[in-house]
Order: sequence, then structure tokens, then C-alpha cells
Amino acid sequence: MMPALIERENGYRANFSPEQRLAWQLDRVNENWLVQQERIPAYRDAVRSGALPGRFESMAQFCELVPPTTKKMVQTQMDRLSDPSRPEDFAYTTGGSTGEPTKFPFWNSEHRHSIPDRWMCRRWYGVQPDDKLFMIWGHSHLLGSGVKGKVKGQWRVWKDRALGYYRFSAYQLDPDKLRRACDEMLRYRPAYMVCYSAALDYFCRVNEDRAKDLHALKLKMAVGTGESFPFDDSPQWVNRTLGCRCAMEYGSVETSIMGFSVPETRGLGAFDLFWRSYFIEAGEGGPSGGRGIRITSLFPKKFPLIRYEIGDEVTMFDEDAPLGLSRVRRIVGKTLSFVTLADGTKVHSVAFEHSIRTVPGVERFQLVSKGGAITLKVIAPTADRQKAVAAIHALMFKIHPSLATAEIEFTDQLIQTVAGKTPMVIVDRSHLGVGQTEQAMFASGGGTSR
Repeated sequence: MMPALIERENGYRANFSPEQRLAWQLDRVNENWLVQQERIPAYRDAVRSGALPGRFESMAQFCELVPPTTKKMVQTQMDRLSDPSRPEDFAYTTGGSTGEPTKFPFWNSEHRHSIPDRWMCRRWYGVQPDDKLFMIWGHSHLLGSGVKGKVKGQWRVWKDRALGYYRFSAYQLDPDKLRRACDEMLRYRPAYMVCYSAALDYFCRVNEDRAKDLHALKLKMAVGTGESFPFDDSPQWVNRTLGCRCAMEYGSVETSIMGFSVPETRGLGAFDLFWRSYFIEAGEGGPSGGRGIRITSLFPKKFPLIRYEIGDEVTMFDEDAPLGLSRVRRIVGKTLSFVTLADGTKVHSVAFEHSIRTVPGVERFQLVSKGGAITLKVIAPTADRQKAVAAIHALMFKIHPSLATAEIEFTDQLIQTVAGKTPMVIVDRSHLGVGQTEQAMFASGGGTSR
């Protein structure tokens, strides 16, 4: 890994002007485009028909001529947008914040490409590959059932141990469990910590009184990822409780890592973006107050991202141009919420995503929480409903026993916000007399593995 890491670091250290950086990115786009227009049906047809050129003269021309790739296109046209020259090595399925499972295919080479970027930015904080890591995280294998599921779950445990990781489940969190997580962390004595951003915030608030013991660990950093921080002061809680710098990794299931916050003693720093891996362009203002971004991958991918509308927004530096971003002040991404059950237990919404998406026939789902009672709205037109209900209840029992009797409602329409979005989690507070339903909150920050 070290030669590739050093080469990547040297590339980013090169004193490129914005114009030189765009020229370098244009060369990568054209290199990939030569292959894409031969192999990928949608782009082959566009070039042969004359709708798109065989080579781009500038990144501005590229953005002007190439239509954006939307998430709906990904869900309905993956066979026309991916490279059929060799099969996928693995795939990830995600519902993101919408509860609509989407499968993304990958080659192993894509994972290898992202490793230098990830370790380059961890080295900013003094973290080395052999450092011990404590995670408050989830993994769908840990929810598996039957012999195959148990084997996958145990394999995940063994793999974590071999890598020097300790994984504390983020699927079900309440103060008692977070106190136990702190006990385990103090026993394990890691060098750094990686958590879902909301779980990191909650951990620090619950364990504020144990700050002295946590400071004694001398953590190099605590990373929030997978979602935005739930509150503006979340990074300060990390500083105060853990006594270390707060960091955030930015990326998604589709992209892996795309950026990382620069080290700051207090709070959260601005984000450096990995412009040698992705061309990132900022569009017009979005509903969350930032500017929507589109992503173009600059290295070979099974499903190449071509002006992909990822759904995140950024706040730019005033002096920066919108094409070829290399840094941003902040990233406005999704914040996945906790669902509070009747007994007060908090369950991270990612637990539902990781489990329900595996049920055959389920196309989309939505969780409605009202006063601790959970209703799961499911779109599954081709599923055997009796089998689907049994499978869902079995999976939800593993998350929390009370969920084994949760109401399951089959429907052809999920609840939408005024803006027309369909969130995965709806928290109905009308029983408290404080208004109607509200979407899982969105806040400043960033995230990965969406």
C-alpha cells in the first residue's frame, strides 16, 4: 500500500493552479470516455448517434453536453449505464435515506483505488494502518439468520479482529448500551474511533461524566461518517468528552471516500475533496441552503459515475469556481435518525435499512414512528405477503424483541414531504400536539456508506 499511498500524496501536493487541475481531470475523463463509449450501451449509442462527441475539449464542454445521471436512471437503467466487459466482483445494496433499495456493482480494483485516499487523510491525524480502531457501527451480516447468516456474521467478527477493529453494534442504542460501549472502549484502548455521526454525538453526550477516563486514552481522532452530524455543536461534544480532534469522512456507497475534513483543534474543519479520483461540480442552490453537486469518476468503474446527482449540497469558498471543486467549507448530506421505541430504546434507522432490504420482493419501505409504536409501510407487489411478513418480523426481532409484532402495511404509495421527497423514516409527533409528520432531520456535515 505504501508506494501507492506516497504516489497519491505526491499527486495532491503538486502545486497545480485551478486551470492545471481541470486540464489533468479532462485528460482522465477523456481516457475513461474512450473505453466507456465502446463498452457501455448508453454512451456508445450517444456517441454513434452524434449526440455526444468522442472527445471533450474542456470540462466546461463536458458539463454542457453530457446530461446528468439521476438516481431514477440508476434504478431503472443500470444495464445500460454499467460496463458489461467483465462481471461484478461484489455489489452493495442501499436504501439511502429513501428506503428504496438500489444495487450498485463494483470491481475489486475500485476498492483498491480508494485505499490510498482513505489512509492519506487518516495520516493527517497521525493514524497508521496498524493502529487499533473502535467502531460504533453496523453490518448487515450481523443480522443474518440460519446457518449461512451465522457463518457470515462470525466471519465478520473474525475479519474485524484480524484488522484490529472492535465493532460495537450501532443498531440498538440507549444510555445503558452506550455506557457499556464506553466500558468496552476503555478496556480495548484504541488509537482512534469511527462511528455513525449520530451515534458518535449520542455516545459523547451520554458519557460526558467519563471524560477524564476517555481523555486518558489519548485518541488521535474520532470520525463521524455515514451521515451528517445531528447538531451544530456535535463536534464540540466530541472534543469535550473524548479529548481529541473531531473528523468527518465524506463519501457514499456509490463512490466510497471522496473527501475528509482537515484537522482542527476545536470543532470540525473544512473538507478537502479528492479531485484526483472525482470531478465534482457545484450546481444551483438546493433546498438545504447549499449548492447541489454532481460527481464524475476519474478511474475505471463497473458503474462509472457520469455527472451523477448524488443528492448532497455543499457550501463553497467564495473565491472558488464551481467546476472541479478541490475543497468546500461544509457538506450538507443526510442525517439518519434514531427511532425511539415504547420502552425508550433508541434504534438507529440504518438497522432497518440493513435488514429489510434483504427480504425478497420488497421494492421500497418506510418506517412510521408514533409514540413508540412502529408501522412499516412496504411496497412489494410481487412478494408472497405471508412469507414477507414472517421474514420482516424475524429480522426486526433481532433488532429489538418488541418489533416482532410491529404492524406491517402493504401499500402502493409511501408518505411524501411537501417537497416531494420520500424519507425512509417518518416521525409522527401529532400525538404530542406539536404538528404533523416530520422527516428525519437534515443538518450540516457529510457522510459515507449511505
